Amino acid sequence: MLTRKSVSSVMVFVVLAATLAACGPKGPTVVDVTLTEYKVEMSKTSIPAGTIKFNITNDGSIVHELVLEPGGAVDDPLESNNTPSEAEDIQPGQTVTLEWTIDTPGQYQLSCHLPGHFENGMTTSFEVTAK
Repeated sequence: MLTRKSVSSVMVFVVLAATLAACGPKGPTVVDVTLTEYKVEMSKTSIPAGTIKFNITNDGSIVHELVLEPGGAVDDPLESNNTPSEAEDIQPGQTVTLEWTIDTPGQYQLSCHLPGHFENGMTTSFEVTAK
């Protein structure tokens, strides 16, 4: 038989579990990126600091690449453990993923640096905000 005390204890447990679940670790922020001839479009341009999963689709008719770099940079990818933040040789119709952790708020950009692409405006800026 449930007593008033046991019902209260169960309710406190349920509220506590729900609160902990809401505050627990979350997956990466997902951002869809579409590449076309000389354009980069993002589903979000304000992203909280942390791990970001860029789902990159080449909807164009030629090969593209995507480089994650500080705002205003020119072909200067972010690096971690000597690994540059870029996805190369993205074929037309292909979707690839680039997952990267950005802990420092600020301005960043995604660009294609294949010959003539960046020069024709194939770049877009976004902001990383504090957690």
